[in-house]
Amino acid sequence: MKRTILLIDDKEEFLGALVTELKKRVGEDAEIQSWVPRKSDVPVETFNKLLDGSDVQLVVTDYDLTEQGQLGFFGATVVDWCQNRGIPVGDFSRGHASSLATEPNLFELRVPVESNEAAADYVATVYRGFTAIRDAIDNSDTLLQQRSPAAALAVMLGAKGMESQFSQYGIRYGGANSSLIDRFAETAPEDIKPEPKKKTALLSYIMGHLLLNSVLRFPGPIMSKAALAAYLAVDPSEHDKYSPLFKKALYLGPFAGLDSYYWTNLVDEVLGQFDDKVPEESEFESTGEQNRTLVEIALDGVKLTRSPLCPRCEGKNGGFLCPFTGRAVCQRPDCSVVSNVWIPAGARLSRFERGFYDEWAPILGM
Repeated sequence: MKRTILLIDDKEEFLGALVTELKKRVGEDAEIQSWVPRKSDVPVETFNKLLDGSDVQLVVTDYDLTEQGQLGFFGATVVDWCQNRGIPVGDFSRGHASSLATEPNLFELRVPVESNEAAADYVATVYRGFTAIRDAIDNSDTLLQQRSPAAALAVMLGAKGMESQFSQYGIRYGGANSSLIDRFAETAPEDIKPEPKKKTALLSYIMGHLLLNSVLRFPGPIMSKAALAAYLAVDPSEHDKYSPLFKKALYLGPFAGLDSYYWTNLVDEVLGQFDDKVPEESEFESTGEQNRTLVEIALDGVKLTRSPLCPRCEGKNGGFLCPFTGRAVCQRPDCSVVSNVWIPAGARLSRFERGFYDEWAPILGM
């Protein structure tokens, strides 16, 4: 049975355009199936038939599905159904921009809808990411034997030494998606050890979301393009000037197509090659300032613009990224705050911007 991506939208013209763009990107790798919910449909029955007749690997749904007369039917219901089955699901909202939070839950994907092209790029990359993880498990004798999704993720990415860092991104997965507990319980009658196919499906589901919505989202062992700029205390608009230095540090694993990601330890290796060229009398206020100096040395003295996003030190320090404001921050107490409540402990290059933290911490219990 061919792997399938299921698209659900109540607006046929948008759905048709998205199907066209997505087919250009996935080619023969997946079948694209679409559903326009109509008044005559019994949604849960139609949905189950679509799933039972196909090997659905990813579902993407609009928030409001009432256009064709199916009153009271919303994407949130589809998300629940998919989470019950352990199927990755993404949702979006065009006409109700405020109806969906911009930050997804751990087991939810937020699809950009600036254009059909942007949506198709995202869906295709996410589909390939999840299927790459499942294929890696299927083709490995060891991934299913790992003691945790974080351990399996480290082995799969060829970064076994980073298991402890990835494990600090972990949470109680059953708390984030209580349906997982039901799926675990379903395997109980199978003489304790579940069928490998079921275990593979659950492990790939957890690993994919852990990587996409946590590890890649909060800079730590892997950093995004914006986080690299913050780490180097430079203007991200000059990425093309300094990024060639870090070509060997590029992350090429699942979901890499969503941004330019870099392995932090390999970035440090590149910077370390120029340590002995720093004048002995040099003093640095921060790691970010030192990193920028090393990059400028590597570029034969080319001066890079300081980060424009940190007004407190005029971009001098940087070093960290606030994943919520998207701005570079430094260790100054008036600039940023460490908190493991909303930022995973493993995300050592992520810190709350001070003003943002002070505004919301009392209300959100951070």
